[in-house]
Amino acid sequence: MWSLWKFILRRLAKAQGFLDPMVVFSNLQHFSKPSEVWVPLELLRSGAVLQARGLINSQAIQNNLDWVWPFWVERQFNPNDKAFIPRAFSLTHINLTHRNWTAVGLPDCSDFPIVDSCGLVTPFFDGWSVDAWIIDEKNIFIPSRLNQVDQILDLEDTVAVITTSKSEKLILESRVEVKAGEGPACVITFNVQAIQRSWLMICIRPYNPEGVSFIKDIEHLGHGEGWTVDKKHDVQLDKKPF
Repeated sequence: MWSLWKFILRRLAKAQGFLDPMVVFSNLQHFSKPSEVWVPLELLRSGAVLQARGLINSQAIQNNLDWVWPFWVERQFNPNDKAFIPRAFSLTHINLTHRNWTAVGLPDCSDFPIVDSCGLVTPFFDGWSVDAWIIDEKNIFIPSRLNQVDQILDLEDTVAVITTSKSEKLILESRVEVKAGEGPACVITFNVQAIQRSWLMICIRPYNPEGVSFIKDIEHLGHGEGWTVDKKHDVQLDKKPF
């Protein structure tokens, strides 16, 4: 069976003008002394998924840098930032510089939301994210574009990540934790301080700390106090927005 798969892979690769993958893998084994263990299949699978995401990123991000992106994109794609990585000959674009997000969860719960260093929350594994901005009559306050954001871990009652973003006139604080109830739920609490009339914008974003994550469907909940994303997950607000 494996011989058949090798034959198919070789034919497909050569038909598209690629190197023979079996020859490449065989050459890899000659870099060191012979080993009983070959390249772990888990690494090949995870690498394939990562590079597939990177290929999508390369098509979506670099042509739309005026959009609001996660913290790592705002830094890694900025030539004036120390995290900038030249990408002229890169086929895929992946997060190489800011892989420092934090997971929150409960014991015996398989789901664990993650929070990036600017407060972007990804409730479900490899999925979309929830972000928050502040808008006033003239400007928009976006944490991922700030030079300094403070973040602490609160371990008093549960595991919670508290992120604080500040400017001269605004403060945005978020607290992210997982609470048990009828079922585990990711709870995000936002607090805002402003010296002028402003609005808190809570956004569902089609990306996460790894890059683009597609949203195929989004609709309001029955009374408009939240959304259903991809007909599968609910994002509920404690009050109806206006």
